[in-house]
Amino acid sequence: MSSHNFDLLREPWLRMRHAEGHVEEVGLLEFYDRAEQFTDLAGESDTQNQAVFRLLLAIFIRALRHHALFGQEDRLADTWQKVQAADDLGALVGEYLKAWEDRFDLFDTSAPFFQAAGLHTQKEEHSDASVLVPDTGPGLFSTSTSAATKTLPAAAAARWLVYTQAYDVSGIKSGAVGDPRVKGGKGYPIGTGWAGAIGAVQVMGPTLQDTLVLNLPVRALLAPPEEIDADLPPWEREPADASPRSVDEVTPTGVVDVLTWQQRRVRLFPDQEGNTVVGALICNGDKIRRANNFMDPTTGYRYSRAQSKNGVDVFFPKTHDPALTVWRGMQSLFEQNRPDEPEDRKPAIISQLHGDLADVVNAAYEQSGTTLRLTGMSYGTQDAVVDGEVSETYPVRVQLLTDRAQQLWPVVVGVVGRVMSFRGSMAWFHKQLLVCAGASPEEAPQAPVQAWLAALEAQFVAWLDYLGGIPAPEDAEREWGRRMRTTTLYFIAEAVAAAGPRAAIGRTEESEAGKLIIHSSARYELWITKKLAEIVADTALTP
Repeated sequence: MSSHNFDLLREPWLRMRHAEGHVEEVGLLEFYDRAEQFTDLAGESDTQNQAVFRLLLAIFIRALRHHALFGQEDRLADTWQKVQAADDLGALVGEYLKAWEDRFDLFDTSAPFFQAAGLHTQKEEHSDASVLVPDTGPGLFSTSTSAATKTLPAAAAARWLVYTQAYDVSGIKSGAVGDPRVKGGKGYPIGTGWAGAIGAVQVMGPTLQDTLVLNLPVRALLAPPEEIDADLPPWEREPADASPRSVDEVTPTGVVDVLTWQQRRVRLFPDQEGNTVVGALICNGDKIRRANNFMDPTTGYRYSRAQSKNGVDVFFPKTHDPALTVWRGMQSLFEQNRPDEPEDRKPAIISQLHGDLADVVNAAYEQSGTTLRLTGMSYGTQDAVVDGEVSETYPVRVQLLTDRAQQLWPVVVGVVGRVMSFRGSMAWFHKQLLVCAGASPEEAPQAPVQAWLAALEAQFVAWLDYLGGIPAPEDAEREWGRRMRTTTLYFIAEAVAAAGPRAAIGRTEESEAGKLIIHSSARYELWITKKLAEIVADTALTP
């Protein structure tokens, strides 16, 4: 490898956004010193930002543990308040990072950051740098074609390296010499990066320092010493080589381990000056256990009836539905389990918000507010290609996430259920309008239903913000009913008008009983309006 260095502690490589909108690149030390000045990450993609945030959170957790500010007997609320109120977090994290600074060099010859030194194949081959950037076509990523990314500035390569460990696609990889699993020079699929297998939930505050504090898994800071000592990031372990931790799947040792999981073995090839990465080799790394791996505090876990056998309950991480992110995402956060099934698990950063901790977090962010970000990846063809990324941000006040708002959770779940049910009615209504006009469609048209759902989603997001004030459940029901009724009636009227005079006149059909039936837009408008009246709360129908 090159004798040149790229020091991730001091070289600018993290892309940060300010409140005014402009973007600045900083190194790790400067980020933690100035975290209260930044509002969000501003990398090439939302999933890249999420991968980098996971790294920043892992460093933050290790630094807090390193300084041993807490005792095992401390309450969650006291621990969180100590961190939130601390005025020397930059210095605290900086001291920790400097203790490990020799492991944060992107091009170190013996322990390059997030890589395996000397990684090579039997034929000593590697790809150009574009292999680090997911090829998903124009529009999703700012640098979206392989031609534009054959070489990458070292700063960009560092960001994509972190992304690769978190979200890399599955599929056949280059076979690394020294990996006992390689057959015929190939590394056979071991799954996507761990972050690609989960639906990440992130509570965001006004600044990135607030966001780090809001996403702290507080119980992990108070874990027994033996658990803390075992929960290490890659830079505190022996430098990686081509061999995996195990030829079988591995369960992470804790939150830091899972936040920095090395699903791949990677080697970057810089140019002679050390400013640009011209090549990369990506091989299989550590295969992570997906069933009953509860270490990740950012994702919920769903019970799998099909996989649970012989008295052993099996859970898998929840993922976000790309088409229904807000609906299904909120449903999974607030839904209650069936009495006959083990309870699904909410993300630890959400489930910890009860009792005293809920009170102190509420008090800290009641005025400034919080938002909720849901991030995930959508893969296709045996997880070997990227279909797209899921990234949505909603103004969900922290009060709604705490147990103080428990009486509203069934309301949210009920609303989502009714919308999903009524979606089918809207699809059938639009299909019948086509039939009235003389068409013979096999399937309902998707575009008008999606347009209605998008408009309703905007109302749902605004309603979630309203819930942050913790209204009475009956008031919440009434307010949603008003919003859904107004929005839906508008789209019904638009659809009837668009169907035109032919659908208004309609067509006749004789039933099996010999009765004449008139299929007209007026008939189906009456039908869908009655369905709407059934689906919204009765109290919402009164102006």
